[in-house]
Amino acid sequence: MMRSVLAGAVGAVLLAGFVGGAFAQDPLAVVDARRAALKQAGGAMKTLADHLKEGKGTAADVEKSVAVLRDVAGKIDGWWPKGTAVGVGNSEALPAIWEKPDEFKQKAEAFKTAVASLPADASDKAAFGKQLGAVGASCKGCHTAFRED
Repeated sequence: MMRSVLAGAVGAVLLAGFVGGAFAQDPLAVVDARRAALKQAGGAMKTLADHLKEGKGTAADVEKSVAVLRDVAGKIDGWWPKGTAVGVGNSEALPAIWEKPDEFKQKAEAFKTAVASLPADASDKAAFGKQLGAVGASCKGCHTAFRED
């Protein structure tokens, strides 16, 4: 259990280093790093939903997935520098991010708040499910307004 949690933490640190380093590079590297981190968050959400709905995975998988979400939430503010919108690599970021920065920041804060309230274990399935729903709603809120379909 500790080994998989440790492996997840090491992966998150390596990804963080890559993302941090990407910002000093070109916009394509920024987009690629951002997409990789958000894809990792999406995978974590799927793992948590599958655990909650179908009992798949272990408590360690839940802990690792929550840690991934917390890591992503902690870094989300710096992932959308100007010059990384749709048309740059595989970016799905709409220009609205830079046209409505206060609204975008509000959506990012909602995600961070929802993730911060997500328990590290899912033993209380009702409470965990409710908070996981809040995390999902915060993702959807941002995707609807600021991400290309």
